[in-house]
Amino acid sequence: MKKKTLISLLTMGVLGVTVIGGAFLFRNHESGIDDGASVRTAKEIASDGVIYLDDGALAAADSSSESSSLRSDALRAYNLVNEEREDAGLSDLTWDSNLETTAAVRAEEASVSFSHTRPNGTQWYTVNSAIMGGENLAWGQTSANQVVKEWMNSPAHRDNILYEDFNDVAISLYQDDSGTNYWALEFGY
Repeated sequence: MKKKTLISLLTMGVLGVTVIGGAFLFRNHESGIDDGASVRTAKEIASDGVIYLDDGALAAADSSSESSSLRSDALRAYNLVNEEREDAGLSDLTWDSNLETTAAVRAEEASVSFSHTRPNGTQWYTVNSAIMGGENLAWGQTSANQVVKEWMNSPAHRDNILYEDFNDVAISLYQDDSGTNYWALEFGY
C-alpha cells in the first residue's frame, strides 16, 4: 500500500502545454496549473435541480490522516489568498471545513487526472455540488508563496481568487509517494 498524505492547501503552476483527456493543461517538469479555473455561479447551483454528492470520496477524505506541516502550508496559502483579496479591496474568505473535505478529494484526484474532470469522468463539482462554486488546481509547488504567486499570475485563477461573490474557501494539498504536491483550492458562496 502506498503511503500518501492528504492535507489542505492551494496551488498553481506554469509553462508548456500538454493535452490530457481533452483538456489543455499548462505543465513543465517542475510544476503545473490547469488551463483555467472552473466556476459555477450561485444561480447555476440553485437552479441545478439535482445535488451531486460523492459520499464514498468524502468519507475517504474524512478518514485520511493529515500531516501537520502540510496543513500549516495550506493555512499559509489561505492567509496569502486573503492578503491578495484585501489588497484588491475585497473581504476575506472564510475557511469552510466542508469545502476542506471536498478539496482533499480533489487534490488526491488531481494526482490521478490533472483536470477539472474527475477520474470517474464527472465534473469537478460532483464531489458536493451544493457547496462547490469554483476550483483552482496546481501541482508541483513546494510552498504556499509559490502556489499563490502562480495562481495570481494566471488570469482565470486570479479571477477566482478575486471573485467578490465567493465567501468561503478551503485548500488541500495531497503529496504522492514521490513527494510531488497536488493542490486544490475550492470556493463557495
